[in-house]
Amino acid sequence: MTTAVEADLFTPEFKRFKARKQDLDFKNVLDLDEDTLSPLISKVYLRNESAMTPIAGLKPCTDWNVYQFPSWPGLMIVKNPFLPGCQGYWISRCLADFPSDPDNITNLSALGAERGERLWQDFILKGSTELTKADRLRQLRWTTLGYHYNWTTKEYSAENVGQFPSDVSCLSQYLAACLGFGPYKPQAAIVNYYHMDSTLAAHTDHSEQDHSAPLFSISFGQTALFLIGGVTKCVLPLAVKLKSGDVCVMSGPSRLAYHAVPKILPPTQEEFPAYLQPFVGSLTPQNCCSQGGCGHKTDLCTHTQDGGCGHKTDLCTHTQDGGCGHKTDLCTHTQDGGCGHKTDLCTHTQGLFQDLLYQCPGEDNHALNLAPSFQQYQRDIDQVNYKIYTVLKTLDLTPFARYLKSSRININIRQVLPHGVTSLQHMQH
Repeated sequence: MTTAVEADLFTPEFKRFKARKQDLDFKNVLDLDEDTLSPLISKVYLRNESAMTPIAGLKPCTDWNVYQFPSWPGLMIVKNPFLPGCQGYWISRCLADFPSDPDNITNLSALGAERGERLWQDFILKGSTELTKADRLRQLRWTTLGYHYNWTTKEYSAENVGQFPSDVSCLSQYLAACLGFGPYKPQAAIVNYYHMDSTLAAHTDHSEQDHSAPLFSISFGQTALFLIGGVTKCVLPLAVKLKSGDVCVMSGPSRLAYHAVPKILPPTQEEFPAYLQPFVGSLTPQNCCSQGGCGHKTDLCTHTQDGGCGHKTDLCTHTQDGGCGHKTDLCTHTQDGGCGHKTDLCTHTQGLFQDLLYQCPGEDNHALNLAPSFQQYQRDIDQVNYKIYTVLKTLDLTPFARYLKSSRININIRQVLPHGVTSLQHMQH
């Protein structure tokens, strides 16, 4: 016989919020935009002490609104740390890029159907004003990155792994560093696509080999009602709204806590909600070398040892070789100049922009003093920031706004392996 102490307090709350009632009581649901004085929360003040180059599109971490929950130790929520207009980059990655990447698996490809190569393109070509149940894109429920989660066995496999995206890696590593966590190496992610009738049942994320590392969950689109309890269902869950841009962090005792999403809240009537306003203005200059004397014009200016920058309109980077293929926003100089300064993007590389890896010979290598996983961050961050910048400057947000009018996207990022272990195969032998 079940005692009162062992009673399931989680499931009744899940069912109550899941119910399709028009008069649902939200009195005990935390809204961190309004309930900042609630006794259930306390604010965390961050100090900017990281030696890591910031990732483009985020506010300075000292400006983040971070909350922890004393009754749920290890749980933190960062209220939308993204700069205005910068969520669009990650939304576009989740819809336009990740499902079609052959390194990734979707719920469609797992069933033997087409992976999803044309789902987003077909939705755009259709020109719909909103996502409907007739759209094939609505069948997309999840995409896995890196180590692919097996939904049947609830395990990861050394034989089922793809290349983990460097931008998702940098984003989660920067969040980890700013929030005071130790070395963090993301190796798996699940991108979930929710619609107004979607729910996520109570569960724990326990399949990873390392439970000491935090789990990062980043929300985009419509607001979700999030429940989190304890390591058993006998703990009454906290109910909190997760809005677009919010980052939920589960660590310590909360890392293995039961959590769920019983409801996606009704959308606002905004045609273009605030989180999808176009990117305007400049991204904070990320990294100027010790030699070069940067005038910091409008966006990002990065110098090599010899400097000499013409400071056009957006991003100016000095490298050592030539061969320019004039795109749209970035102006990059070789050692001896020779740049035609077209309208926007002038890049001197030997390959495509996606292959651009800029090395600054005049810069001190701060990465030498960082953990190995963060050394990889320092090697990747310039390329990642260039990509974020150029995508945002040319991104048409209209189809994304139409999709998110009745949808939510969540990127759930986790470290699979203990520190020092480089492959799951080593754990299985």
